[in-house]
Amino acid sequence: MYLARIKKENQITYILRESVQKEEGFGFRDICDLGPCPGAWIDYPGGNAWYLSPELESRVSKAARNFDPDRFEDLFRPFIRPAVRRATETFSRRSSSGFKRMGKKEKQALALSVHDFDKRRAHYLKFGNMDQGSLENMPAVLFKNLKDKSRDEIEQGFMAREKCIRPRDLKSYVYTVFDLQRFFKSFMARQMPHAMDQDRVETFFIKELCLLNQDFFCLTDHLHDYLIRYAIMFYDHTYGDTVLLDDMARDFMFRRRNFTPPPKPLVPLSEARKIFGLSLEGMKTMDKKTLTRKFRKLARKHHPDKGGDHEKFVEINEAYQALLEKLKD
Repeated sequence: MYLARIKKENQITYILRESVQKEEGFGFRDICDLGPCPGAWIDYPGGNAWYLSPELESRVSKAARNFDPDRFEDLFRPFIRPAVRRATETFSRRSSSGFKRMGKKEKQALALSVHDFDKRRAHYLKFGNMDQGSLENMPAVLFKNLKDKSRDEIEQGFMAREKCIRPRDLKSYVYTVFDLQRFFKSFMARQMPHAMDQDRVETFFIKELCLLNQDFFCLTDHLHDYLIRYAIMFYDHTYGDTVLLDDMARDFMFRRRNFTPPPKPLVPLSEARKIFGLSLEGMKTMDKKTLTRKFRKLARKHHPDKGGDHEKFVEINEAYQALLEKLKD
């Protein structure tokens, strides 16, 4: 049993559902429409006590195929009054006496039954890594809660978990879980998506999104609501800042030159502007984000580890620091 958050007639409503096994796998069935506010079914007799409407519990227990009163109660915990929820949180942590360690065959069967897209989402939401390694090496325990669930229940679960992702990381999350890095050979593809050709990134994203739409929902004429959210994450956000190239620059300088960089850049501002191809007027409208984008482009081109000139690379880095200081003034 799970609680589905659905947009119906331009209003959010909550529906109790359960996954049911069908010939082709798992589907879902509605149990009860709770309306826009599940908290309305909670009563408070006094103090920190709370309980669910007996009428609702009776209705659900009769309609559900597998009714678990503890699970039913847990679904409403996010809607309890905050003060009461905090006061009763300790008592809500029940021991998992039914825990059973999975055997090798069970892990293998689980890994085969879970879609690769779900594996990458589960991995990112657990560890936050863009470089996830091979799917075969991901621990099966990450996907245990996806077993015997409908696509609807799986998507509702991921929707709830994705709320913890910071807005600055949403586009990188989409880039990772759609495995867009596999289309690029650059060593930076797994850590610096913004350094890739964005027209190609968008082309591959749309292609993968359409394939999932057909695979999950058998749709080709429009995008399912559960996948629209990824289009919004991708197109309505920018990649978060990364310090990978900055770290590479510092690491190179400390490895190849036995000195401590001076606290202030040595390159005059006029020379720094020339290196970056900026006019005096252009500098007045420049922001840190645009400057950093230009620096990364130059750094990739002239990095010694990629065949560039050592002195030129150091000069670019110092010019970047000089322009950054100017922007702070």
